[in-house]
Amino acid sequence: MRITLSHKELHELQKLCLENGKQELFNRLSHEEHKSIKSRTIKKTKATQKATKVRQDIARKKIESTVNMMRLFNQKITVYSVAKEAQVSYNTANKYKEYILQNAH
Repeated sequence: MRITLSHKELHELQKLCLENGKQELFNRLSHEEHKSIKSRTIKKTKATQKATKVRQDIARKKIESTVNMMRLFNQKITVYSVAKEAQVSYNTANKYKEYILQNAH
C-alpha cells in the first residue's frame, strides 16, 4: 500500500506514535522518511522534469491539432469538445483554455 503524506502529517503521526508507546511504528515511519529523502537525487529530479515537459508538449500538440481540425470542419469548439476529441483529460485541456477559446472561430 502507498500513502502520500506531507512532512507535517508525518511528524504529527510520529509524535502520536511516541505519545502512545508505539516505538516500532515510529521507527518504521522514520525509516521510510529516511529512504524517501535518500532517493531524491538530482538525476531523478531532472528526469522527472524532462518527462513532464515531454507529456506537456504532447498534450499541447494534440490540442493544437484538434482545434485546427475542428475549425476546418466547422465544429463547435469548447474545452470539453477539444478534450474529448484530442483524447486528453478535461483538466489538461482546461490548462489551454485561453488558447482554445482564442482559436474557437
